[in-house]
This record gives sequence, C-alpha cells and structure tokens, in this order.
Amino acid sequence: MNVVLSSRAQKQSRAALEELLFFNPRQSLVRQGIVNTLEKFGHPELVETADGLTVRVGVHEAQTLFAYDRDRRKSNDPVGVVVFLRTSPEDMAVMHVAVHPDYALQGQRAGAGLGILLVEKVKEIASRIVGIKRLVFVYRTEVVIRL
Repeated sequence: MNVVLSSRAQKQSRAALEELLFFNPRQSLVRQGIVNTLEKFGHPELVETADGLTVRVGVHEAQTLFAYDRDRRKSNDPVGVVVFLRTSPEDMAVMHVAVHPDYALQGQRAGAGLGILLVEKVKEIASRIVGIKRLVFVYRTEVVIRL
C-alpha cells in the first residue's frame, strides 16, 4: 500500500466521502460515541472550498486528513479520514476516524493498519503544537494518549 495523506479531497470525491463518513458499515460499533460527539460539537458536514472538500463539525473549523492509497487502481477517492481539533490549550481531540471497509480489521487490506496510521499522524501533528499535552478520543471515554 502506498499511502498519501492530504488535508483536502477532490470535489468529485463527495459521494465516496459521504459513504465513508456517514454510512460506514462499522459505525455501529461506536454509536454511543458518535451520539456524544454530535451533542458536544455538532454535526459534521462536507464543505466545498476553492481547494476541494474538507470537514466542518458544527461551528468548529476541524482539521481533516484524508488518506489515499496510490496503489488502488479503481479510484482516486480517499480510503480513510481522520477529523480532529484543538479543544483546549492542552488537548487535541480526535473526533472521527473512518476507513474504507477494505482497510478495516476484517477487510482485504487489513494489514495496512490505516486507522492506526491516521491516529499516529494526528499524534505527530499534536506533538509539534506548543501546549498540547494530550490526544483525546471523543468516541471513547477515558481514552487519552499523553504526548
């Protein structure tokens, strides 16, 4: 797998991103976490900008990383996404992680560890921001990674 990360997605990937973010077959596993996140931050939406697509969560300008598998011949659509934002002077929150079913734990490309790769990249970004001490997973209570 040849993974490339980007903060933008192409406008023509809207349908694939909606499927990945809003209709992911594994979202039932974290249903309560999704409900809690929606109550706390608002609903996510795909926003079209001059550069492509990004994700906004309620009134928050969330940061987004999209993962592309350049070895995937069928499509140039993202195969993974992570949405995160700074929620306090010391905390960066991972609000949403989604991977294409082929890259999930039971998928054809499960060995790629795409979800972990996305979280590790957010951890790397957070560690470079002055003041950030923790990476908090909003979906799972009590899951915190200290930086």
